[in-house]
Parts: sequence; structure tokens; C-alpha cells
Amino acid sequence: MIDNIIQPNILKIEEGLRLRKSNENEWNCALPWYKNSEVLYYSEGITDKTYDMETIKRMYSYLSNIGELYFIEALKSNEWIPIGDVTLSQRTMPIVLGDSNYWGRGIGKKVIKKLLERAKNIGLSTIKLKGIYKYNERSKNLFKSVGFYKVSEDNREEYYEIKLNF
Repeated sequence: MIDNIIQPNILKIEEGLRLRKSNENEWNCALPWYKNSEVLYYSEGITDKTYDMETIKRMYSYLSNIGELYFIEALKSNEWIPIGDVTLSQRTMPIVLGDSNYWGRGIGKKVIKKLLERAKNIGLSTIKLKGIYKYNERSKNLFKSVGFYKVSEDNREEYYEIKLNF
């Protein structure tokens, strides 16, 4: 939760695409995403291992405590299926499209735009990103395309933020 604000169960993005509040008893659906070496390389900079359920539980518990954790869901054959995750927090906005069948379709941009709308509605004025690996051009381009700008960098990462206008 963000300052005692109630997280909605569903945020509709468009027909066939939504964000749904995740429940701990279904976090196991993310296991295949975090076993994908390409997902881990771009999101975590990891090249030598994959995540197990304990790691996912620690990560999702942390993200749930600092913000609103959602599964990104797509409608397929009249059934909503989780295809990734995203968190809205003032301190970070990690997004993972874990199902590679949905890469390159503009879904990430739609998700981030929806969360920026939500951020404005709940009164957030700034969102900072923890850091994007310098080699991760896809993420840098995604966040820049919706208005984030680089505020600093170190030898590994670039740091971005966005000021939300009311």
C-alpha cells in the first residue's frame, strides 16, 4: 500500500489487457518468467542463475510492502492469463513481461502509462527508478518514451525519474 491507499483489484488498460492485484497464493505463476535467463539478465543483471520460489516470495513481499504489486494479464481464449508483473511505488517501478510471446507489442508502455495515471490519481508527485542497467536499451527507451528523464548514473546503471503534473 502507498500511504494507506487501498489498491484496486483490477486496473483495466484496454480490451484484453489489465493489471490485477496479485495474491501470494498465486505467486508461483511467475516461476517460469524468472527461470528465463533473458528476463533475469535485463531485469536483474543476473547471468549465472535463475530464481526459485523463495527468491520470488522475498521479491514480491518487498514490492508489496513498498507499493502496489500487480500481475499484467492478457485475455486469451476467454481466460485471463498472467504474462508479467509490475509495481507502482514512489521509489521504483519495476516491470517484467515474463511471457516472451508478448514482447514487442507495446504492452510495457501501456502498462506504465496506466500506472502513471494511477500515481497521479493517488497524489504521487514524483516516481524515481532504482536503476536501469546501461545495456538495457529496451527499458531505458520505454521509460523515456513516457516522460522519465535521466537524473544520474554510475558505472553500471542509469537512474531516472518523472515529475507528475497535476
